[in-house]
This record gives sequence, structure tokens and C-alpha cells, in this order.
Amino acid sequence: MKNIINKFKEIIDQILPLSFSLLCFGIVFQLILGTPVLGWDVVGNISQVIGKLGQNTFIGVAALLFFYTMVVKGK
Repeated sequence: MKNIINKFKEIIDQILPLSFSLLCFGIVFQLILGTPVLGWDVVGNISQVIGKLGQNTFIGVAALLFFYTMVVKGK
């Protein structure tokens, strides 16, 4: 069981940097062109998520804590 958890953790550690890179690329691309990227409205989706985080304080705090740990872990 411990091996499965470690393997899952390794996969997540490899996927997250790629995901953040694609997210940043989508944001920059949409800000430059002003249109959604391949039908994916990155800026609009982020705005909706931030708005929803403000409505549910516990989930918002948990999500911010998660993002903070991901950023600190990446340094």
C-alpha cells in the first residue's frame, strides 16, 4: 500500500509543474490575443473560481493553503 501511495505521489509531482506551465501559457495567450484559447476561457474560469472561493470560506481557506504549499514546495 505504501508503494502505491508513493507512486501516486510521484505521478502528481510530475504532473503539477506541467499543469501550472499550461495554465500560465493559457493566461498569457488569452491576455495577448483577448480571446479564449481553443474554447478554454482561462481568465474567466479563474475569475469564477476566485468568486466561488469567497462564498465558501472553509473551502477557500483550504484551497489557498493548498496553493500556498504547492508554491512553497516548488521553491
